[in-house]
Amino acid sequence: MSEEFDFELNRVARVIAERNVKTALLQFPEGLKRQALKVKGQLVEKVPKCDIKISGEPCYGACDIPKTSDTELIVNFGHLPIPNLANVKDVIFIQARSEADPLPAVKEALPRLGGRVGIVTTAQHIHKIPEITELLESQCKVGVVGKGDDRIFSEGQLLGCNVSSAKSIEDKVDNFLFVGSGDFHPLAVAIATSKEVIIADSISSEVREISELKDKVLRQRFGAIATASHAKSFGIIVSTKPGQRREELAKDIEVKLKEANRDTLIVEMENITPAKLDAFGLDVWVSTACPRIAIDDHARFTNPILTPAELEIMLGQMAWENYLFDTIT
Repeated sequence: MSEEFDFELNRVARVIAERNVKTALLQFPEGLKRQALKVKGQLVEKVPKCDIKISGEPCYGACDIPKTSDTELIVNFGHLPIPNLANVKDVIFIQARSEADPLPAVKEALPRLGGRVGIVTTAQHIHKIPEITELLESQCKVGVVGKGDDRIFSEGQLLGCNVSSAKSIEDKVDNFLFVGSGDFHPLAVAIATSKEVIIADSISSEVREISELKDKVLRQRFGAIATASHAKSFGIIVSTKPGQRREELAKDIEVKLKEANRDTLIVEMENITPAKLDAFGLDVWVSTACPRIAIDDHARFTNPILTPAELEIMLGQMAWENYLFDTIT
């Protein structure tokens, strides 16, 4: 089943007209790039005097805005602003609300849910939380929605690098209900909270839980740590994306590795690819950028990539039983 989204093109056109924008760049995350042709076509009809350009670069979130662009306005589709990042006046964020109805999947999930249910989702489904809460209440269950930290725009919202809205209610719920498609966000909640997470997929109406994938991922992470423990040379990745840049953390990691008699090299880069890392010929990488690189994309890379917490386990500074999901707060 295809999914439709509200791209708020009337709003985008109004901003372009009010600011007298001559050139605009449209940014889409990977899951929405197939919508680019349609979106541009409809927008050109509304603002024919504006030169509409499309970014072909990866876009992983509201933290991933081009640092340089010859356009007057950047339109970031599919994300909500990150409140603790400086507001850039030449960028607008369009949530791209999904028009899919999640309630059939939520109804299917009801037998698996406890009495107090933590509701979490991504930007595309935030607007459906009131309906989901009402449905749970009709079945004598309590929907609990958490407030995240300063990186989170809306209650109940998850980012790939931040599940604080779930952590804030971890002790108040029996399990979590994730509404949306994809596995990474609910996987992050399952690892970060150690609570059961049930997925209600609004597209397929499928209901599934994440424990088997969680076990598989943790086994893979244990293997990466074990392999890295025998390595001599370590690269430390610092992202140049403002919302992912953790330079001080990278310096702390460098100190820890030098104390453990390992060779280190801090490397800055924007988009992290296997070819870029392989060119340095290092044994292991530690990523201070988005945690998805180490966990979700690990199979793309030749050598192990660890998160900062995994490095602490490797160095004996943290027990495996205390494994932490890497978050940017």
